[in-house]
Amino acid sequence: MANLNRYKFTFGKKTLTLTTEHDNLFMEEIAKVATEKYQAIKDQMPGADDETIALLLAINSLSTQLSREIEFDDKEQELKDLRNKLVAVRQDQSKIEDSL
Repeated sequence: MANLNRYKFTFGKKTLTLTTEHDNLFMEEIAKVATEKYQAIKDQMPGADDETIALLLAINSLSTQLSREIEFDDKEQELKDLRNKLVAVRQDQSKIEDSL
């Protein structure tokens, strides 16, 4: 079982304690980004309550994650195609060398 770390930070007006495998330095960066994103939404929607802001932040994060996963899958497929082409070229090259 991995070593778990408890990390406490404030999101909006709520103090949260997370149990995570990440160290405090990583979690400090997460808290910083979450606070920045929270404040950006709060600035755009000053009347929104913390729950609405948290939901919008979560949806934005999921959207970004899905976009990155799609991009990663596309790159992975592109790499697979290039590897297949390389194998085919090497096989053709080997056949040519064998015929000489």
